[in-house]
Amino acid sequence: MHWPCIGQCSSIEKIECGAVNVTYKIHAARVFFLRCYQTLTDDQILQSHQIQRSLATQLPFVVAPCFTDKELTLIKFNGASYALYPAAHGRSVSELSSVQAQSAGFALAQVHSALALHDGSAFPTITLHWEKEAWLLKLETIIKRISQASSCEDSYWAMRRVKQQREHLASNNSEHQYEIATQRQLIHGDYHQANLFFDRHSAVSGLIDWDLLQNMPPAYDVIRACAYMFQMDPLLSSAFIDGYTLQLPLTGEELIDGARAWGMYADHHIWPLEQVYLHNNVAAKRFIPHQDFVPFSQQWCRVAHHLKNDKDIR
Repeated sequence: MHWPCIGQCSSIEKIECGAVNVTYKIHAARVFFLRCYQTLTDDQILQSHQIQRSLATQLPFVVAPCFTDKELTLIKFNGASYALYPAAHGRSVSELSSVQAQSAGFALAQVHSALALHDGSAFPTITLHWEKEAWLLKLETIIKRISQASSCEDSYWAMRRVKQQREHLASNNSEHQYEIATQRQLIHGDYHQANLFFDRHSAVSGLIDWDLLQNMPPAYDVIRACAYMFQMDPLLSSAFIDGYTLQLPLTGEELIDGARAWGMYADHHIWPLEQVYLHNNVAAKRFIPHQDFVPFSQQWCRVAHHLKNDKDIR
């Protein structure tokens, strides 16, 4: 009804691509994806759309929303907000090669350069501050809920990880706040392989999902990507950072600040556990790794000696 560009639609299917927002794949002469927003305000969605369309004029790999027949990018239907996107060019890759990792880093630097020119006041600024006792109490509540859940591999790893996380956060060596030292700007906020597509030359050909636009240091986005995409594998993380610095300089101070900021956030991150065991959002189960919880400072040490400021970073 709203997007004539679709033409005749042959089928629509709901796809699993996140734990909150809903996306439908539309099969027509071309493939499109219809996004139903659950978390952002309409103002945030529209500002995000404007940014995406602006970036797409500079960076062809940025996938921007389609216009409706009334030149809009957002419609309301039955009280919900929807946007239509064309399918990204290229293919999704679950495990990146070092060449793809370098290309992904280069593309992120291009995105940061373009985003630096945009006002981010409509989007969140993360405060890295947690009340220790309140957070430990929340972890105890999650532990109790997991113990009441049915026994399965997911629950085993959830319990194992949350107990390890609680032990770390309860220790005297654990810190619960961090003041960012370097410049904040608008960043993508959710840069990882599920949102990236590559062409046959291993160059980034598509970037999607701008729902986590936020104001943080660019290096925070870089380190977060290394954690999600490579689990801080030294060689792939170094290739990613090398690709980034081919486009944008990244000082030792910025890299250290980004690592400490992301480390503080990651060590306190319990969203998937809350979603599954406190809010019964089973879709978030896939975001609970089946591996031990390791404080980020230990993960970072695996990468640090590959980088120039090894001594300072440690």
